[in-house]
Amino acid sequence: MTWNEHNSAGSGNGVPADDFPSFTYEQEEPIALKGFAVTYERKFNLGNHEHLNPAITIWVKTAVPEGAAFDLHHARERVRRMARENVRAQYQRLQGKDELVFLGLQPPVNGEPDPIFIRTVSVSLAQRVNLGNYQSVVPAFIDWADLRHIAHSPGELHIALSRLWQSLWANVADEIARAQGKGQSGGYFGLPAVEVEDLTGAASTPVNGSGQPVNGRAAAANGNGRPTNGHPPPAANGRPLSPNPR
Repeated sequence: MTWNEHNSAGSGNGVPADDFPSFTYEQEEPIALKGFAVTYERKFNLGNHEHLNPAITIWVKTAVPEGAAFDLHHARERVRRMARENVRAQYQRLQGKDELVFLGLQPPVNGEPDPIFIRTVSVSLAQRVNLGNYQSVVPAFIDWADLRHIAHSPGELHIALSRLWQSLWANVADEIARAQGKGQSGGYFGLPAVEVEDLTGAASTPVNGSGQPVNGRAAAANGNGRPTNGHPPPAANGRPLSPNPR
């Protein structure tokens, strides 16, 4: 029995309609969710009064028609997992582990179109380093980016996040090197270049490499005169494919 049937029901013997065993109260969901955000932050104790503090915030929008229902539980579970994996990958990087960690959003397990998409992501990285003599340094940097144009491509989303993290690491490492009296680290403080394979046999060139200076120096050029920015393409966990001194 529905609510309307309940209102018009007559017991005939004075028994309230609510006592009918078949009665079910049907109420329309009053909340039409348009999106949500997930923030995950963790402080990893490194010993010697040092720690690593990566964090990420992921803003999500719904991609379903107005009033359409979707599995919010599963959607939020996937975004939470994405946030945890991004933070965990930074600790893995610091430990020098080569485990491949996927940084993007896993697609729905049922194979249906994704009811959500990533709109904006903010990543932050702070590292406390003990300098001795009761002194320490804690460089911290934050980047955020609109990723709507690649939200439906898990691979591109992974690469974008990898580049964001790699940029933060370069800035943190440079500040630590300066505080330790080692001078500039020589790292690239912007977003690492994304190289595209040239199937014609010519050397590859970065998509965003247009001869922009790297740390105030002119970018190196490859055999056909096109700039390479001197940086290999990023890989998993924000690390370049070729080994870099930490």
